[in-house]
Amino acid sequence: MTPEEKYELFERKISKELSDEEEKIVSRMLEEDIALAEEFKIYKEWNSHLASNLNLEQEQSDLEQNLKNIGDSFFQKRSSKKQTKIIKIPSWGYAIAASVAIILGIYTFTKSGPVYNDFVSIPELSITERGSEDELSKKAETSFNAQNYGEAEKHISELLKKDSANSEYLFYLGITLVEQDKYERASEVFEKLQEGTSVYRYRAIWFEALNQLKQKNMEQSRELLKSLPKEAEDYIQAQKLLKKL
Repeated sequence: MTPEEKYELFERKISKELSDEEEKIVSRMLEEDIALAEEFKIYKEWNSHLASNLNLEQEQSDLEQNLKNIGDSFFQKRSSKKQTKIIKIPSWGYAIAASVAIILGIYTFTKSGPVYNDFVSIPELSITERGSEDELSKKAETSFNAQNYGEAEKHISELLKKDSANSEYLFYLGITLVEQDKYERASEVFEKLQEGTSVYRYRAIWFEALNQLKQKNMEQSRELLKSLPKEAEDYIQAQKLLKKL
């Protein structure tokens, strides 16, 4: 049995198109072979995901392209079904097909939800006044805008020692912490800004939502996004993210 014939068999089982005798044979095969049962489980999860995906045709095309290197030719239009004769599959034959299923599972489920990098847009830091000789501010700007967030954190922290209530410094410090995966400290900074009345209040909510998203805390991220008012700078992006959560 070729890999495509086997996946067509999986499809017929999920769609309840097998005869009673075929169903008994397939069920026995799944009970006796752990590798086959795991492969069938992955296929069912993939099938369910595609069924609920509005971009099904595009995703099938993407998957097909990614699987070309291992010679998979299963992906046909779902409407072009064919009858498949059940043949006992030798155990050594599962390795190739299982590798397809594993790659398929990894590819599908890594695409199944929104991720931090899809939504984050880091604003440029500009805190040095024209003509100023403030060396520390210049260092903070240069390191932050060069995405050297460890150095930027150090310099901005020094600035906050001189002006602890500066909401702009706090906001950009929070970003450096998220970018370094210092999640708890970032939350502390953003929560402090949310409690205030500065122009960074709503931006802090948005970035804290992204902070939670980066940690895969989808529910916490969702609740923060819901709290953003329409006048917030990031409201439109927040609504886009909400639809994907």
